[in-house]
Amino acid sequence: MVGVYRLSKKGLRWFQKGHPWIFRDDLEEIEAPDRDLLARLVDPSGKPLAWASYSPHSKITLRILERGPGDGPAELRSWIAERVRQAVEARRPLARETNGCRLVSSEGDALPGLIVDRFADVLVVQFMTPFIQGLATTIVPTLVELLEPRMILARNNAKVRRLEGLPLEITLLHGTRVEKVWFEENGLSFPVDPFLGQKTGFFLDQRPARGRVRALASAGGEILDLCTYSGGFALNAAKGGAESVLAVDVSKSSLDLLEEARLANELSGVERVEANAFSFLKDLLEEGRRFDGIILDPPAFARSKREVEGAKRGYTKLNRRCLQLLRPGGWLLTCSCSYHATPSLFRNLLGEAARGMRVQDLGRIPPPEDHRVLLGFPESDYLKVHLLKKLDGAQPG
Repeated sequence: MVGVYRLSKKGLRWFQKGHPWIFRDDLEEIEAPDRDLLARLVDPSGKPLAWASYSPHSKITLRILERGPGDGPAELRSWIAERVRQAVEARRPLARETNGCRLVSSEGDALPGLIVDRFADVLVVQFMTPFIQGLATTIVPTLVELLEPRMILARNNAKVRRLEGLPLEITLLHGTRVEKVWFEENGLSFPVDPFLGQKTGFFLDQRPARGRVRALASAGGEILDLCTYSGGFALNAAKGGAESVLAVDVSKSSLDLLEEARLANELSGVERVEANAFSFLKDLLEEGRRFDGIILDPPAFARSKREVEGAKRGYTKLNRRCLQLLRPGGWLLTCSCSYHATPSLFRNLLGEAARGMRVQDLGRIPPPEDHRVLLGFPESDYLKVHLLKKLDGAQPG
């Protein structure tokens, strides 16, 4: 029997705003769900509103699968398999520019809790909810049928799984173990460590920004890439025509991947530095160094609301130092992947960082279409990338 979940009046107002999550305190009544954790959402009078997945341990109790009073899936596993097929087919046109992309984007593909990233013939998946975890025996064979991958790896080590009552683990689901895989993006080859790399192995959501950096670097000049990871931005700057690229990261293993990629792509003029971004920027300022372009893509500073105040100080300090290091006419591509640093908050912080300088905001660079941003779902709008131009050298204060 499918569990029935009755919204409170407050919960109904929230549902009508279009957000795909329903929280525990928005519900008036809960009936035990079926073993597949499929749920029927109804309004205070009992009128059917949607089908959803149920999370027994999370504050996010329900995640909407389908809105409307319809009968829902006749057979859940066939229904889920078809959604996976639709998501994969929607990414087929991307093959012209890359064989590395997000094949399934959770709520963006109406499969909440499921992430599937492709790196050539290797797939890395994340099952973020008990509902999706329980459907792994349907999802994995569907992916094998569609793509015939060499390996499917479950990177189920994201801390958010603990909130769902799920263990943290990395599991080989299909094929043979692949320690390193190379994928192509706009004429460059990048190595990925599926087991140990950050996120699922590479920051696929920055593809448009990497392309923008390559175009900017065509003017030449000296480029600084902070928090470079495995060099996605640095190598695009070198490929674009930068005179020199200084790539900085605190991780030696990441810098080793960058060097491997540099050699494979036959690029020159890229210097690697193992250092903390905060202290390294301070040293550069004291040395009087200046750059024509800077990329700043730090890790998330605010992983919860409690961390926002500290994140504000960190983002402001880093961006101010970067702007101070720019020559007049230089550009800064600056990023935040913290959802809790909202788009408006991040833009305000950039304004504070630019205090006393004439800095033009050339606009925000959106994520690629395979990382879907849904209206009414601000959590999907987590990545902020702004391109700034320093108009003069004044920097009082």
